[in-house]
Amino acid sequence: MKLKTMLAVLVGLSISSMAVAEVRFDDLIGTWYAETDHDGETMKWLVKREADQSYAALFLVCDGENLSWVQKERGQWKMEGKELHTVIAAFQDMNGNSSDQIGKQIHYENLELVNDELNYEQKGNDNTYSFKRVKDGYQVSCQ
Repeated sequence: MKLKTMLAVLVGLSISSMAVAEVRFDDLIGTWYAETDHDGETMKWLVKREADQSYAALFLVCDGENLSWVQKERGQWKMEGKELHTVIAAFQDMNGNSSDQIGKQIHYENLELVNDELNYEQKGNDNTYSFKRVKDGYQVSCQ
């Protein structure tokens, strides 16, 4: 009986240590990196969120070691309840500056933070993201 009780306690502790933490404003500050493969290309995101609620983001699409698309944006971010909201202030891609993106608001929900992995979904569509915290100054390229 004692062995079963100990096992139950250990299983309970294992499960509780994997519990998802509620995401707070301070948790999002820092540099985050994501990478996915799609149709033979690798998509890479690097997002830096500052305590003053500004952010900068870089998005690369790589075909092997060759860059096939790059996009940069800056803007503001905030937490409202359990949602993350962004507003684009500057946007540039391989076609140049894109004024039609300025002021665009994007909302994210179902934020989860497990260790240094941040997961969330874009509200209103099926886009899901999984970012890992990286050190400030982290370099991203197709190389």
